[in-house]
Amino acid sequence: MIKYQPLPSNIYELIEEAGHYLASRADIAFAYLFGSLARGRAFPLSDVDIAVYLEKETALTMSKMALLGDLIDILHTDEIDLVVLNQAPVSLIKRILSSKKVIVDRNPSLRQKFESVMMRLGFDFSFVEKRILERRYMCG
Repeated sequence: MIKYQPLPSNIYELIEEAGHYLASRADIAFAYLFGSLARGRAFPLSDVDIAVYLEKETALTMSKMALLGDLIDILHTDEIDLVVLNQAPVSLIKRILSSKKVIVDRNPSLRQKFESVMMRLGFDFSFVEKRILERRYMCG
């Protein structure tokens, strides 16, 4: 990734094209656009934040690398943050779900179950995270 390269001016059209590409892949159950582009508040130096949930959890690293290469070609930028939800920490998933825009939904029941479970885990985690941060602040 080359940092601080502006996104193409037609990035939203390219994201739609990327959504069609992701939907055509049998290994992707659902995908989100998240972050500033999903909120419609992109800045000139924003990146493209995409999260995918893979049907099969085998060879996640290879799948991620292949997906990232294809997305770089489709979006005409390497300013892409690709998250594989199958291996992401709860704290990150919680942030993704708070600003998500669904761009692929091949398995709606799986997506809804995933969101429900992760929101509950994220809620539980937020209490633990708060205590940890308070302790860190108090102890220095």
